[in-house]
This record gives sequence, structure tokens and C-alpha cells, in this order.
Amino acid sequence: MTIQTWPLNIDFTIAVQNPHLCFADPELKQASTTKNSRGRVLLWSGNFATVYKLTKGNRAWAVRCFTRIPQSDVQQRYRLIGDYLSQHQIPYLVDFEFLTQGILVKGEWYPILKMDWVDGSELDRYIGEYIDDSQVLLRLERQLKQLQKDLQQVGIAHGDLQHGNIMVDARGELKLVDYDGMYVPALRGTPPLEVGHPNYQPPTRSLHDFGDRLDEFSFEVISLSLRALASQPNLWETFHEDNKNLIFRQNDFQEPELSPVFQSIANIPDDETRELCDRLIRRCRSEDRGKDRSKDKDRSKDRQDYQPTISEKKPQSHRFLWVGLTLLAMTGLGLWFIKKSPSPPIAITAPSNAPLSSLKSTSSPTISNSPTPSNSPTPTNFPTPITSPSTKLTPITAATLQAKYAEGQRDFHSIQLIGGQGDRLQGQDFSNINLSGSVLERVDLRQVILKNANLNGVKIVKVDLRGGDLSNASAIDANLSFSNLTEANLSQANLLRVNLFQAKLGSANLQKAELMKTNLSEADLNSANLKGANLVLTNLRKANLVKANLSDSNLGAANLNDAILEGADLSAADLRSAELNLTNLSNANLSSANLTAAKLVLIEFAGANLNGANFRNAIVENIGSIESADFTNAVNLDPIVRKYFCSLASGNVADSGNSTKSTLNCLPSL
Repeated sequence: MTIQTWPLNIDFTIAVQNPHLCFADPELKQASTTKNSRGRVLLWSGNFATVYKLTKGNRAWAVRCFTRIPQSDVQQRYRLIGDYLSQHQIPYLVDFEFLTQGILVKGEWYPILKMDWVDGSELDRYIGEYIDDSQVLLRLERQLKQLQKDLQQVGIAHGDLQHGNIMVDARGELKLVDYDGMYVPALRGTPPLEVGHPNYQPPTRSLHDFGDRLDEFSFEVISLSLRALASQPNLWETFHEDNKNLIFRQNDFQEPELSPVFQSIANIPDDETRELCDRLIRRCRSEDRGKDRSKDKDRSKDRQDYQPTISEKKPQSHRFLWVGLTLLAMTGLGLWFIKKSPSPPIAITAPSNAPLSSLKSTSSPTISNSPTPSNSPTPTNFPTPITSPSTKLTPITAATLQAKYAEGQRDFHSIQLIGGQGDRLQGQDFSNINLSGSVLERVDLRQVILKNANLNGVKIVKVDLRGGDLSNASAIDANLSFSNLTEANLSQANLLRVNLFQAKLGSANLQKAELMKTNLSEADLNSANLKGANLVLTNLRKANLVKANLSDSNLGAANLNDAILEGADLSAADLRSAELNLTNLSNANLSSANLTAAKLVLIEFAGANLNGANFRNAIVENIGSIESADFTNAVNLDPIVRKYFCSLASGNVADSGNSTKSTLNCLPSL
């Protein structure tokens, strides 16, 4: 369901301030709602629920109020899970209670989950506190193995093992929370309610995967992370993102050969760590999938991708047990499947080699989403890309390359060019050259001309391409992460699935470029020209797009979470099913933009031009500011969403000369 047919966060917040009136449960009726020092209700908001803390004496509970309509079998699921857990006393799990008549909001009863409040630290925060203590990390890894053994012994799978669902209490013991995706034998043959955090799940995880072997991949990801950090604590600063991951991201699993995390771990001089690393890479490559399927009859070859929920940060020293439901309403579930495509997924959450005949078959998570390291290696310490053992590279010098090109040779595929002192290729014309599958390292390629070049699968390390001309070049599946392409000409280039993580593309010309499924997370695209570019399923998370030209571009199902689009031109852009969480769109031009089914959460719209924008089925939550925004002629703006916007509008005058309230047609009754 959408925001229009279910209570808003503010509705639940108002209700819980009077526990004796809004709750039917005897304990909750006599409890007090926890507030901060300013007297405001403490709450934790996610994509599918809002959680409140209630206390009575020395007892405390976490109450999860759902912001989506639950599936019809939810109560039955939790009954079966509860019955099974009561027969098997697992020290890592706690009891919960699903209350159908949970909370009274505006005269209607809505379900809630009631559970004990648990003090402790989430796994990632605990690791951060002890990142320099290898013994603590290794002890956690040993506990994790025992936890895995105990769950497997009784046929239980958690289904969503990740940093936020593993707690470390005051005694250093592990506790599991959030049982939405839990498998117990009584649920065999039914689909799960969720498919887990994408940064901890195999690339091909889908709703068809539901059995007692569900957690194996996640356990290996967490175990390998702990062992690697015990040996190389600097990996934490490089690859960890707060409340997003430990050190791995989903695109590391999708393309392990190009993953800087796997490359870093491969150098650790510990046999057990290396063995675990190799095993996880094999799983990523699906080499072990046949074995897994033969042992689990619940698996299916028909895979689909995962759409992650949006998580909010939680207190560092306290964590409640919320065993809530990831609610998928009919509309939301339909949107999920609109965003799916076959395996295996790419860096942002979509399959890297899936067919895409139309936007309706596209996908976006990662999730999940999903996440690229905020402090990743710089070009000065980024390791040489791992080359497939089947690919033999031919060493060549810069001088030899120049000489042979001058003689008319154009085919230089699978070469290895490592620049030396005095090597200069700056400004050279290498139009129509074939460098596919090659590795270039420490070469000065400023202002180089690579028009119509074949750069498919090329791996470029520590190369400066500022001002280069790559127009009409093909660089499918190339690794150009950390590259400097400032002011480069990439117009009409084919950059399908290219890794441009943290690349510098300020003022670059990418007009009409093919960028579908490309990883541009944390890239600098300040003032770049992306007019008419195809950015379907592209990862632009945390990208700097200040004053970028994205007019007429296709951003369908793109990941724009945490991106900065201040002053950007998105006029007539297609943003259908795009993910925009914590995105800054201040003073952006979104006139006639298509926001159908887009997720607009914690957005800054101050000064934005939304004249004629299409809000059909858009999910709108927790908008930051709409000061001076212009909503003139906005279409398909649901009355409830309009009312919400009106409550935020201060009446400041927009560039159009009309107040925001008037452009929204905010009537006095609204």
C-alpha cells in the first residue's frame, strides 16, 4: 500500500503519547512513552515501521507500528515461529508478541509487534569500538561460528543476518533481533517476507530461497570480515560505512575480481582467512550453487533481485529488539517486482547481465541496497585489478605502443602497459584503437584521443585522463574507479556496467552516453553534462551532481541515495522507480520530471522547481524542506501527500512569484 491508505508516522507518534488510550495490551496501557530531554517522543523510523520505547518500572518494551499493510498470513507466520522457538531454547533469541488489536489511531485499530527492549550495541558499532583489538574480533568470530552451529542443529535460519540484526550485549554475548525473514520447518514451502540486506546476501538470492541453509553466505561474509579486520584494522576506515555494512558491499559479490575488498584480503598471510575468502568468491561466482540447491529442495533457478528497505541510524549504545514485519502491501509488492530482473545483480542491486527491454523490467536496490565505502582506497594505494587466470596479458612499453600505432596497428587487446619515468602519451591520438581486456597503470593520458576506441573490460590503475576525448568509445565492463576524467569528452560513449567509483568527472561531457548499470557512487560529477544520458539502474549513491545537466536523461530505478543534486537540471528527466533517500534536490529543476513510483524519503526540496512533475504512486516520507519550492501544475499529487506538503510549506515566495502554498493549492481546510 502507499502512504495514502495507512497512518503516517506523525499519526502513530500522536497516538503513543497516550498509552492508556491507544493500547489494548494491559502492560502497554500502564507504561510511559520515552521522550528526549526536550520532551519529544523518541522514535526510530524505517521504511516499513516506526518504533517507540515504552517503560514501566524496570521493564521496557519496543513497540513497532507498521507503516504498510501486512500480508494476510503474518499473524499465522509469527505464531508458527513462536511455537517452534518455544520448543527450542536458543540463547541468542528472545520472545515476541504480535498484537492484531495493537494501537488505536483515529478510531481504527492497527497491528503492532511488542518485544522486550534490549540494551547493547549493534555489531558494526561494537566492532568500531574494538577495531584495534584483534582478540576481541576473533572472539566474536568464534562466537559467530557457534551461533551458526546452534541454529543449524535445530533447523532454523534467521534469513537476514547483518550488522543491524546482531547485537552484542554488555557481557559481549551475541543476540539476534528482527525475525521477519526467519525460517522454521513449519514454514517450509512458503515464500519469505523479505530476502535480506543486499550487503550480506548472495547475488542470486530471491523469494524462492527459503530453507535452513539460508544463512550460510551471510555467516561467511561476517566471519571473513571479522578475520580480515583482526589482521588489517585499516580496512575498517577504508570500506566501512556507518549503519550500512561491515566491509563488503553487494557489488563486491557481483564482481569479486574487481572488488578492492577481496583484493586487499587476498594479501593477508593467514591460511584460514584466505581459504574463507576463496570459498566466498566461489559462492559469488555461483560455483557452489549447484551443491547448495541439491541440498535444499526449497531453492529455485528462477531468481529475482532484492529491494532493500531504508534504514535509519539507531542509538550507538542502545538497541531494542524489534522483531517486526517487513510489510509488503499489494502496491508495494507490485513495485518490487517491477524493479526485478534475472540474475546476477550489479553494483546497485540490479542484475549486471539481465535483459532490459523496458523500464518495467528494471530493478534498483542496494540495497540495499544498498552501498559503496565512504573512505575507499585512493589511487595511490588501490591494488592492481585481479585478472582472470584464463587471460594472458602481453607486456608492452609506451614507446612500443606509439611506434606500432604509427605503423598502422590498431589491435592491442590484452596488453599490460605499466608506465615508467619519462613515458608520455599525453595528447596522443589513438583513435579506433583496440585495448579491450588490457591493463594500464601509471600512464599519463591527459588530453589523449581515444575516439571510437574499444576499451571493453579494460582495467585502468593510477591513470590521468583529464581532458581526454573518449567520444563514441566502448568501455563495457571496464574498471575506471578513482580515475581522473575531469573535463573529458565521453559523449555517446558506451559505459555499460563500468566501475567509476569515486571517479572525477567534473565538467565532463557525457551527453547521450550509455551508463546503464554503471557504478558512479561517490563520483564527482559537478557541472557534468549528462543531457539525454541513459542512467537506468545506475548507482549514483553519494555522487556530487551539483549543477549537473541531467535534462531528458533516463534515471529509471537509479540509486540516488545521499546524492547531492543542488542546482541540477533534471527537467523532463525520467525518475520512475528511482531511489532518493537523503537526497539533496535544493534549487534543482525538476520541471516535467517523471517521479512515478519513486521513493522520496528525507528529501530536501527547498527552492526546487517541480512545475509539471508527475508524482503518480510516489512514496513520500519525512521530507526535509520545501521552502520556496514550486509545485505549479504538478500532476497525480495525491490529496494526502498534498496535505503533507502543505503542512511543510511556509508560504515563502518561489522564483515563479507564487508562494509554495499557492502552487500546491493549499486550501484553508488543508
